[in-house]
Amino acid sequence: MKKLSALYTLVVLAALSVFLYTSCKKPIHSNAPTPNNVRLHSYTATTRVNTVSPIPVSDTINDNYTFTYDLSNRVTQILFTSNDLLLANNQRSETITFNYSNDSIVKTTMTVPLNTFYHATFETDTFLQNPQGLITTTYEPGHITNYEYYGQLLDRKSETYYHNGPIGTSSVTTTTSISEQRTYNSDNGDFLNYSFNGVLNATFPNTMTVSPYAMRDYWTFPTLPGSTLYGAIAHPDLNDGYSVYTQHGGLSTYTDQLSGYSEFPITLFAVDTANDTAYCSYPGNNIYPQEVYTFYTTMANRIGDYLQLTSFTQWGNNLYRNNHLVKSISNSGYTTTINYNIDAYSKITQMTVKIVDSVANTRTTTYNLQYETTN
Repeated sequence: MKKLSALYTLVVLAALSVFLYTSCKKPIHSNAPTPNNVRLHSYTATTRVNTVSPIPVSDTINDNYTFTYDLSNRVTQILFTSNDLLLANNQRSETITFNYSNDSIVKTTMTVPLNTFYHATFETDTFLQNPQGLITTTYEPGHITNYEYYGQLLDRKSETYYHNGPIGTSSVTTTTSISEQRTYNSDNGDFLNYSFNGVLNATFPNTMTVSPYAMRDYWTFPTLPGSTLYGAIAHPDLNDGYSVYTQHGGLSTYTDQLSGYSEFPITLFAVDTANDTAYCSYPGNNIYPQEVYTFYTTMANRIGDYLQLTSFTQWGNNLYRNNHLVKSISNSGYTTTINYNIDAYSKITQMTVKIVDSVANTRTTTYNLQYETTN
């Protein structure tokens, strides 16, 4: 009996040691834990908006997305509907198609009007992707974006906004552009932050007259959130009461820079002594000097990750191939926190995203994801 009890003790100790060893090891998760024969079929996004400034507003917005794929498991169509009253009347229903050819993807967005007063409109965008399937360049009307990667992770992003139009009385179309660049830092396969140096670079048409006394430019930006000259054509000397102007005189080249920029839309006007005027608008997209990321380091990235879902909906492609699920995104303007519900099959079935800005306005979106199996 002593031998049996001793043997039992050894077995228990061995089993306990295995349990302690395995339970103390750092969990290892697959980079694609969702089953390979599962893909996103559709999702709904219910957003509750509560603002306290500038005026109290409470609203609920419902968006719906449905995806269709080809035999190579690539997105070919996205159907979008929304009840968002802030969208133009002909933008609450869209059919988005993707066509693939070698390294190019052509995205066509058709907006379907809600009544016969509006007409269907089309926008065509073109993307280029590298052999790894990562998008490297996107061409949209008036907007070019370039992406650089370190391995699978986004490393650098540069954007150029441009405007084509005649200068003065000439019928020749020339281009004025504004560009910037952001850098992403990462560790262990996840973003740490992105940084933006606050520098905007402008390029003017070479048909304008350049000399120390011939040309000057005006960088106009709003002093009040929500007021903007984006897309406006106005004389730069006009003080509209809502915008301020940074003037650079005596330009001697066809380029200029603005330093210390962040956050708000901006419009650039350049004028020479012949009163020829070039302009370009830069929407800003709430770009801050730095943005910090955190991740759920015990939950591997998968379909339904907040960054991945945003990219997939816009491009039909995942630009953000981090190792883990993103947990929070913070900058000086707002903080985003993300929570996930994951089922027994490793699928994200629900995601809740709460965005709180610097004046305590909140925007909470609940995403409910539906999947389909492939053959």
